[in-house]
Amino acid sequence: MIVWSGRGILSVLILLVSFGIFVSVLPTEAGDYSFVLAFFIAAAFSWFLGRKWNEGEGKSFIDKETGQEIVIRPNHSLFWIKMQYWGVIFGIIGVVILVQNFI
Repeated sequence: MIVWSGRGILSVLILLVSFGIFVSVLPTEAGDYSFVLAFFIAAAFSWFLGRKWNEGEGKSFIDKETGQEIVIRPNHSLFWIKMQYWGVIFGIIGVVILVQNFI
């Protein structure tokens, strides 16, 4: 079960689509590099767009019963991790796969 809020699911979708594209374009000998490129593309997408979408001002409302101000900020996350942090996670996974190929 995939849990997301807002546009957080796009991180996984971009990872899957880019992996599918690189598998079909690159030769079979470079199969591991398909993973690396897909993770780097998904990392860049998640980092930049996650920061853009999650750092909005938010909307503030006044609760009529209590008089307290409630601020609702945008939340684009996947498995309760904000989208921009998935960019870091995908980047680290891409680097680990790249290093394993050289060792």
